[in-house]
Amino acid sequence: MRFKYIISALCLVLFASCDKDGISEPAFNVTGYKVTPIVDSSGNTVNQVTFNFSGEAAVISFYPGLMGNDYAYREGRVLDVKALLSSFSTTLNNGTQDNQLSVMVSSDFNGTYDIANIRAATWTDITSRFVLNIRDASASLPSGTKDIKDLVVDGKPLYYAYRYICKPQTANGTNSTWRIRAFSLQSETDLGITSLAALTTADWKLVNEGTIVDAGRGAVIESSGAIRFNGNHINKEVLTESWAISKAFQIAETDMGPDRAIAIKSVINPQLSSYSFNYATPGTYKVVFIASNASYEGQQSVVREIDVVIP
Repeated sequence: MRFKYIISALCLVLFASCDKDGISEPAFNVTGYKVTPIVDSSGNTVNQVTFNFSGEAAVISFYPGLMGNDYAYREGRVLDVKALLSSFSTTLNNGTQDNQLSVMVSSDFNGTYDIANIRAATWTDITSRFVLNIRDASASLPSGTKDIKDLVVDGKPLYYAYRYICKPQTANGTNSTWRIRAFSLQSETDLGITSLAALTTADWKLVNEGTIVDAGRGAVIESSGAIRFNGNHINKEVLTESWAISKAFQIAETDMGPDRAIAIKSVINPQLSSYSFNYATPGTYKVVFIASNASYEGQQSVVREIDVVIP
């Protein structure tokens, strides 16, 4: 009997509205907010939003509407790849043969880096998406950054490749020397842009088909990391085909799990009449407060939403 009185007294102190029918719903509301530009502890100018409350609640949690703390994703968030950004630069020296260099991607290459397996795969030629250099240019020319996400096949890896064809000189003219530099492959999601590979981290595998009679010809990785393609210097009547193929890139959505609330009041804290939170970026945010009363008899919660506009 004495234990029951103690529980009832605690319920009265903590929640002020417990009765014989159980715990009551919190009489909690968000009455408005004010935006104030301030300088934070790191010296950055941010917008401090101060929310005003009425009523009381034992526990209050807060979703500011940001990535990782968004009420709309409380059951879970799957992060999609919005774009797959590709870029590189090229130089082209000497020679007269045209259309020697191609940019290729494949989703069914089996990862065996020999000419038979390369030719057995389906390769999509995406050369026309990029800007390639002109012959004897004095500097590398950026290709431009292009989105190649449309070439990703769900559940399959993506291989990136450069192919170089050197034809017999008498009928086709002299071969040209190509160099690939500044390669970059990046994924873009709601979290921003993430690097998947640079020129020196794409793990290029080189494959030469045909008789390469001169050392350092065909596909070569230079000491700077550049990929160089050039044909035979002595025996110029041999048809050669050279490839530089990247490692496999797995381009897939990521299960981030549920977004979480920020606890701003527990049962042992005094009642709040306001709460402030800093936003670094202007915009409109769907802000949610969840106020709860709880006891051994159960729990009652209310959800209060408010749109915050930060100019």
